Amino acid sequence: MQEEHINRTRQAMLRHIESVFQEIEESTMIQHQEKYAMLEDTFENANDVDELRMAFEQWYIDHADDLQLENSVDDLWTIGTSSIDDEEDYDEYEEEEEEEELS
Repeated sequence: MQEEHINRTRQAMLRHIESVFQEIEESTMIQHQEKYAMLEDTFENANDVDELRMAFEQWYIDHADDLQLENSVDDLWTIGTSSIDDEEDYDEYEEEEEEEELS
């Protein structure tokens, strides 16, 4: 009887803590989506890369603490923009594939 009570208590607590963690994850996900939407809105107003960079830096200043970002603004910018060449290469590859399919 004692062992059954321990098992039921254990399971009840594990279910409760799991639901608490799920609520935290959902709340965090919503907050991240909101921060991302703010960044998108900020980027919409930029007319060149320098303005994009300034908008990103301001967004970072405003939200880095809330998001607990581990990378510096410079690191995030460098890493984020490093994929530009890869995307261009991929776009060129896709265009070549489409041309070959049409031939």
